[in-house]
Amino acid sequence: MTDVTTETTEVATTVDAPPAVPESAAPVPFWQRPMIERYFMPVIVPIGVVLAIVIFTLNISRVFLAAHGHIPVVICSIVLVAILIGATIFANASLKTTSVALMTTAFVFIVFTAGWLVLGSSAEKKEAASSLPPTGPVSGTIDVKAAPTGGLTFAAPTTPFKTGVYQIVLTSGANAAHTLNFDNPATLWPGLDIDTPSQKLTGRIFFGTAGDYTFFCAIPGHRAAGMQGVIKVTGPTVTLEQAEAAGKPAPPA
Repeated sequence: MTDVTTETTEVATTVDAPPAVPESAAPVPFWQRPMIERYFMPVIVPIGVVLAIVIFTLNISRVFLAAHGHIPVVICSIVLVAILIGATIFANASLKTTSVALMTTAFVFIVFTAGWLVLGSSAEKKEAASSLPPTGPVSGTIDVKAAPTGGLTFAAPTTPFKTGVYQIVLTSGANAAHTLNFDNPATLWPGLDIDTPSQKLTGRIFFGTAGDYTFFCAIPGHRAAGMQGVIKVTGPTVTLEQAEAAGKPAPPA
């Protein structure tokens, strides 16, 4: 008996696989595009940074200019300390990029807002007049003598005066060619020049706040030789309008 081996030929059926779908290319970030890298980043970004620094500086300067006295120094110190503390926190804390960006944006926004709010206060104020006219209401008279004994000295009252507007009567002594000037421009003092012996000139001066007001002769060498003095003023702070309203017509010199 013959064993018949039936070989079964398996016909391999090749099934065509569907064509591979190409993976979609990852989007290229805006700042990594060729045209942006070539033109925008090297040119526009530096200009934008410079403009941002200029605007930031202008705004923070307005805050300082709007203050008076020692306040700008205090503000500057606070801002400097805040920047140092913030830089230290950013360097040592594990903050997310978004947190750092939000905090920086908030700081810049506060400075910008403060700068715009004090814009009017930081604008330069122009005085209505650089000096007072020689005639007008006064609260009294101050007699000053230049070189009364021939030396380079002034003779002036030593008693304090109240705040207000005063008439100064300058009389020259034996020596001619002297001036009467004040260090403080807030006095609105016009300045007086005498050039003959026994000459008498008048002018009005405004003392708006209490303090010591230094006067001197502006001729070279005279002040250094001792031709200067001080008028002491006490009383509350007043405006020029208040001082003139409280004054009376100046008596004849």
